[in-house]
Amino acid sequence: MRRAAKLLCISIAVLLSSGCAATPAPVVVQHQFTRCPRPAMPELPELDPGQHVCSPENLERLLTRSDRLCWMIEQQDAALDCYERQTAGGKQ
Repeated sequence: MRRAAKLLCISIAVLLSSGCAATPAPVVVQHQFTRCPRPAMPELPELDPGQHVCSPENLERLLTRSDRLCWMIEQQDAALDCYERQTAGGKQ
């Protein structure tokens, strides 16, 4: 019985010392980044409610809106590319 108790105590000591080590503190990584330019929302012309959508004046306004929205999308893509270049660490 003494032998079994001794073996049990040794087994418990080995298990406690090997598996219950303190967990390491989490590593916090902070990335330095430069703020990329944020494009301003362009002013979009309103349609004339008194005229048909396909009137020359409204068509011109629709084309102007489309051009300005395309410009805005290009500027947003450029800002995202700027951030992606920073996160890639120049590996492009």
